[in-house]
Amino acid sequence: MKHLLGEMPARFLALAVLIIAAAVLFLAVQILLVPFVAALFVAYLFEPGIVELQRRGMERGSAFLLILLLSFLGIGTFLLLSPAWLRFEAITGSSENFSQRVGQQLSEFEIWVDSHFPMVRSFDISGQITLRAGQFATDFFEALPGLITTFSINLLLVPFIAFFMVRDGASLKRRFVQLVPNRYFEMSLIVFHRIDQQIGGYLRGRLIECMLVGLIQMIFMGIAALFVPQPQILLISAVCGVTNLIPYVGPLLGTAFGSLLYLGSGLPISAVYGLVAAATAAHLADNICIAPAVLSHNVDLHPLTVVLVLVIGGELLGVLGLLIAIPVAASIKVIVHEFYMSYKLQIL
Repeated sequence: MKHLLGEMPARFLALAVLIIAAAVLFLAVQILLVPFVAALFVAYLFEPGIVELQRRGMERGSAFLLILLLSFLGIGTFLLLSPAWLRFEAITGSSENFSQRVGQQLSEFEIWVDSHFPMVRSFDISGQITLRAGQFATDFFEALPGLITTFSINLLLVPFIAFFMVRDGASLKRRFVQLVPNRYFEMSLIVFHRIDQQIGGYLRGRLIECMLVGLIQMIFMGIAALFVPQPQILLISAVCGVTNLIPYVGPLLGTAFGSLLYLGSGLPISAVYGLVAAATAAHLADNICIAPAVLSHNVDLHPLTVVLVLVIGGELLGVLGLLIAIPVAASIKVIVHEFYMSYKLQIL
């Protein structure tokens, strides 16, 4: 009895330590998941250049730092030499002014709709959209300082994490393979190689696609600026390029961001039409030309499977789940396929 009573505090202490460790691990994963995924994108994007520099005798870590430095220099040079109509412009105003300007624009739009389509007069379009836009603006302006702080921290963390991924990734992979039993050694090497090929090809393809979409969006908005006002071209094009990473809903999010920004800036409704036309043209160019050329045969998944894993990823992790759902599903498919093939060979 005394022996059992003596063990009880130790068990409770061990359980408490385990719960605290699990909570800390959960918080760490929750905090670092976004920069980790972003670092994974950066590491895979730089991989072809790193391999080429390795062939010339440079170490992986030094090659990564060189490519990162050249990337920052290239972006900085582009921003300095870009024409005036393409540079970042200040966003000023408060949530109340934003809501009022959006409401005024939408009221004028509703009057035009009512005059041309009398059957929809019973719908309070401007009231509903203004209410939601005002709430969005209030939440956005309240969260803006925190978003800027988080973005700045992640901007520092992403290259740091990506550097160690590139430098130590091969050694970590070798250590993990050494833990695998000998009978599964060859299969584990094949699985790692195929997963690396599929994820690397998909992520690099998506990043290249998004860069091209942002560039095309910029060009089309520049053309639209010849006819209607189109401020914040660089900002909106960058947002459209980044949100294009999110399958299906990404282009809508980027266009909605630009449209709300224009409505809240007091620009005429024709500016929004020009933005929507430019975004539609960029999206069509992406679907017809860019995506088939860049992403063909990168991930061998059925379209229905893609839709289902996107729904599951979105429900579990939100936007981040939409970003990583397809690579995770492709990795699971590779693992299941290799285990199935190994099992067939064993029974034959």
